[in-house]
Amino acid sequence: MATVKNLKVDLQTGTDRTVFAKWEWSKKNTENYSVKWHYYTGDRWWFVGSETTTIVNRTTYSAPENATAVRVSVKPIAKKHKVGKKNVAYWTANWATYVRYNFKENPPTVPSVPTVTIKDYTLTAEVDDYDDTLNKKIEFEVVKNNSSKVTSGIVTKKRNHATFSCKISAGNTYKVRCRAIDGKEKSAWTEYSQNVNTIPAAVSGITGCKAVSATSVRIDWTGVSNAESYNVEYTTNKDWFDSSTQPQSMSVPSTVTHAEVVGLESGQEWFFRVQAENAQGESGWCQPVSIIIGKAPSPPTTWSSTTTAIAGESITLYWVHNSEDNSSQTFAELELTVGGATQIIQIANTTDEDEKDKTSSYTLNTSSYREGTKIQWRVRTKGIINVYSDWSIKREIDVYAPPTLELSIRNQNETINILSSFPMNVYALAGPNTQYPIGYHLSIIANESYETVDNLGNETWINEGAVVYSQHFDTVVRPFTISISAGDVNLDNNISYTLMCTVSMDSGLSAETQYGFTVEWTDEEYEPDAEIGIDEESIVAYIRPYCEDEEGNLIENVTISVYRREFDGEFTELVTGLENTRSGYITDPHPALDYARYRIVAMSTLTGAVSYYDAPGYPVGESAIIIQWDEEWMSFDGDNEDELVEPPWTGSLLRLPYNVDVSDNNSIDVALVEYIGRKHPVSYYGTQVGQTATWNVEIERDDEETLFALRRLSTWMGNAYVREPSGSGYWAHVAVSFSQKHCALTIPVTLNITRVEGGV
Repeated sequence: MATVKNLKVDLQTGTDRTVFAKWEWSKKNTENYSVKWHYYTGDRWWFVGSETTTIVNRTTYSAPENATAVRVSVKPIAKKHKVGKKNVAYWTANWATYVRYNFKENPPTVPSVPTVTIKDYTLTAEVDDYDDTLNKKIEFEVVKNNSSKVTSGIVTKKRNHATFSCKISAGNTYKVRCRAIDGKEKSAWTEYSQNVNTIPAAVSGITGCKAVSATSVRIDWTGVSNAESYNVEYTTNKDWFDSSTQPQSMSVPSTVTHAEVVGLESGQEWFFRVQAENAQGESGWCQPVSIIIGKAPSPPTTWSSTTTAIAGESITLYWVHNSEDNSSQTFAELELTVGGATQIIQIANTTDEDEKDKTSSYTLNTSSYREGTKIQWRVRTKGIINVYSDWSIKREIDVYAPPTLELSIRNQNETINILSSFPMNVYALAGPNTQYPIGYHLSIIANESYETVDNLGNETWINEGAVVYSQHFDTVVRPFTISISAGDVNLDNNISYTLMCTVSMDSGLSAETQYGFTVEWTDEEYEPDAEIGIDEESIVAYIRPYCEDEEGNLIENVTISVYRREFDGEFTELVTGLENTRSGYITDPHPALDYARYRIVAMSTLTGAVSYYDAPGYPVGESAIIIQWDEEWMSFDGDNEDELVEPPWTGSLLRLPYNVDVSDNNSIDVALVEYIGRKHPVSYYGTQVGQTATWNVEIERDDEETLFALRRLSTWMGNAYVREPSGSGYWAHVAVSFSQKHCALTIPVTLNITRVEGGV
C-alpha cells in the first residue's frame, strides 16, 4: 500500500500557535484525506487535537496555549466503484509517518551580510545580529574564487557581535556568507559578501633569462592572476638580496610578464628575481636565476643524418648552439673538408624569434663525389658578442657507391625460373668490389594461398605473403651460393614463390633484391608402410618402416620418418631421415599398453613431396602398469645375424600386475575475472595444464622383485615414463610411498605422479 510523501509542517504566518501542513499525492480516484493532529504538553502523553477530513492536500491547526509541540499524519481515501454487486475501493493507502513540530524551535531570523577583511594570510569575517533569542550562534562559510567551499565555522555571539577567522592562501579571492543557529533550528543563509583579494601568489619561477646584448638581459616569467604589477631585483651577488641598498630594482605593469634590464656590466654574473604586487601587498620572491653576459659560447653539439652515405644522396649536418649567457646564435662557421680540400662557410642565423633557438642545419649534396670520398666537418658559433666558440669535434662521413646484389636460382651454370626438383641452388653476387659482404638473409615467400601437408603429414594452410623459409648466413664469401634441400623447406607443386635476399656490407649499407620462380615437378604420392612387433617381456615395440612402389620395389630418393601417436592425439618423433631399406628397424621403448599406434611419413628428397600412412593400432594387451627410467635405446639392422653388442633397449622397468586404483586430475591454467555489468566471470586461458595422478596398489608381501624395484624408483632422482593399461603414457615425476605391517599379507603402495615435459 502507498503512503503520502513529502509531508511538511510550517508555522502559519502571523501567529505562533497555528501550524500549517501540506503533502504530495498523485493517485487517481482520490475521494479525500483523513488528517489527525495531536499536541504535547510535556507530561509524557500526546492528546488528540483534531481529526478532520479534507479534499485538498493541505490543512491548518491551532494548538492550545499549553502545547509545546504538535504532530500530524495523513491518509488518502480512495473512491469506490462497483465490482459485481459490491462497492470496492480503487486502492488502499497507509497513514503517513507522523511529522512533529516544536514551538520552542522556531527558526531564527536571517542575520546581515558579513563584513570581510584580509590581512596577509588571515581572513576575518564579522557580523552584527541584534536578534535577542537566547544561546544564538552564527555559522560562517568561506568560498574561494567563486567556486569551492574551503572552510566553515560556528561561533557564539558576544554582545550581538560574531567574529570568525581562518588561514587562506595567496593569489585568490574569497567571499563569505553566514546564518544564525538557535538550538537545532537554523536560519536561511545570507547573501555572499563582496569578493576580497589576497596578496598575490609568488611567481612560480623565471622561465627565460638570456643576454640580448653585451650589457642587457631579458627575463621572462609566468604571470600571476591577481597581480597589479611586478617588481624585478638584480644584483651581482646572490647574498645581497634582501639588503636595503645593494640590489637594483625595476617595476613593470601586470600586463607584461617580461622585462629587459639594461646597463649591466659585461663579463659579470648577474642574479635576478621577481615578485608580484597588488593593493593588498607583495608576494614572496621567486627563486633567483643567474647569467653571465658577454661570455663566449661553448663548442656546439654536432651530428649528421648519416655517417655512411651513398653518392648522390643529400646529407644533413646538424648543430646546437651552446650559449654560456643564454643568448641566441647569431652566426655559425662550418669548416668542410672534402677530398683534402677545405673551405669555411659562414651561415647567418634566422632572426625569427620562434625559430632562432632551434637546431641549426646545413644540407650537403654528394652527387659530385666519387666513391671512397671522405667528408670531414666541424662547426663553431657565436652569440650576442662578437666572439666565436672553439671548434666542435671533427666528424667524418664516408661516401660509397650504392651496393648492388644479383640473385638467381641455377641448375649447374644455367639460370632457371622453374624449379623441377631439389636441391634449389641459390646464387647471390654482391657489389661493388670496394665493399665487402658480412652477411646474407634469405627468405622464400608464397605468392598465392594454398593448402599443403607438413612434415608430420598434417594438412595446413599457407596464406599469400607467408614466409615459408627464412635463414640468416654470417659469411663474407662472394659470390654466395647455398643449396636448399627438401628437408629445409616445403614447396608445393604449381605454386609461384618469391626468393628474397638481403646483403649487409662492411660499409654499413645494405642491398635487397628478389627473384621469382615457380615449382613444377612430378608430385608423386607414395604409400609408406611398416611392420610392427612387440617384445612382451620389456613391452617394447620394434618397427620396420619402408616405402615400396606397386611392384614391391623400394623407392629411391625417399627418406622415412616415424612418429608415435599419443593417447591425447599428439605425435612424438621417434626417428626422421631414415633411409628407405628393408633392414632398418627402430625401437619404441614406450608403446601404449592397449594399442601401439604409429604414423609413417615418406618425403621425397627430390621434390619435398610428403606422403604418410597411419598404421592400424597394433594390439599390445598389457594389463599391468609399466614404469621405466634411466633408459637408452637405438636403431639397429635386422638383417645382421650377429648378436648385438648392446641391446636396442636398456634400463630399469617396474611392472605392477595388480589391481590398480587410478585417480587423474588436470589443473588448467585459467583466470576467472569478474566485471561489473556482466552476469558471469570472463575466462582467460593460459597454456599450463598441470596433469597429476594418484595410483594406489597393493602388492604381495613376498613379491621381492617388485618391492626391490619400488625402492630403487623411490630414490631415483630423475623423470620416469609411466604407462597404464587404458593407453595413457607420459614422462612424469614419480613419488613413491608404501608401508609394511608385520601381520599384513599385502603392502599398500601409493604413486603420486606429476606429468612433466619429456623426450621420446
